[in-house]
This record gives sequence, C-alpha cells and structure tokens, in this order.
Amino acid sequence: MAGERLKELHTALVHTRAAYELALKDTDDEEVGRIYKEMISLRHTDHRELHQSLILAGEVPDENGSFMSVVHETVVGVRAALTGISKKTLPAFVSGEENIVEEYNDALREASGDPNVTGILTHQKENLLTKIAEMRKVCA
Repeated sequence: MAGERLKELHTALVHTRAAYELALKDTDDEEVGRIYKEMISLRHTDHRELHQSLILAGEVPDENGSFMSVVHETVVGVRAALTGISKKTLPAFVSGEENIVEEYNDALREASGDPNVTGILTHQKENLLTKIAEMRKVCA
C-alpha cells in the first residue's frame, strides 16, 4: 500500500497543474506564460509517474483533486481579476511550490524503505527546486 503522503502529493500535483492552466489563460506576459507552460508540463510528467507508482502499490489514484482544487482556482481567478497574472504574482506561485517541496520531503520520509519511489520523488523534487530558482530569478 502506498503511503498517505504519496497520495497527498499526487493530489497536490493535480491541484497545482489546474492552477497553472488557469493562470496561463489569464496572463499576457510571455515570460510568465513560458514558466506556466513549463510547470504544466512538469506537473503532467510528475503526476503520471506518481500515478503509476500508486497503481503499482495497489491504490486507485484520485484524478479529481479535492476541495483545495476549488480553492486554488478561486485564488487564481481573484488574482487575475484584481491584478492580472504577471511577474508580480510569481512570488505567490513560488511560495506554493515551496509548500510542494515540503510535501515531497514528507513523502520521501514515508517512502524511505522503497528505493523505486524514493528515486522518483528525489528526481521530481530536484526538478522542482530548479524551477523554483528560475521563477525567483524572473520575479527578482
């Protein structure tokens, strides 16, 4: 059986991919749009890998997200309406990604006995840390 932290991380990836897809629709900034497209692609790949890990562990992954999907969509929608989606909003996305890093840390601790899962999680976390650094440069 897969751990709860892995399932929570899987759901978080569903949430954040949806938030990036929504934000992409509401930005006119090409650089920000490029970052969002890259994050959508990263989320898609990472989600697919975790989805497969959950299936191999005998779980049925939740593809709908949760109540937090609605919250993320609402927050992005409100930001878009009030200020637009631009470089000024990137720090909020960076903060959200830092929370995802913590979810990776939790999942890594929980999966410490499974080298296949820890390998996947470690690789995904490293990619995410690289993307966070790129986002920080753009909003600096």
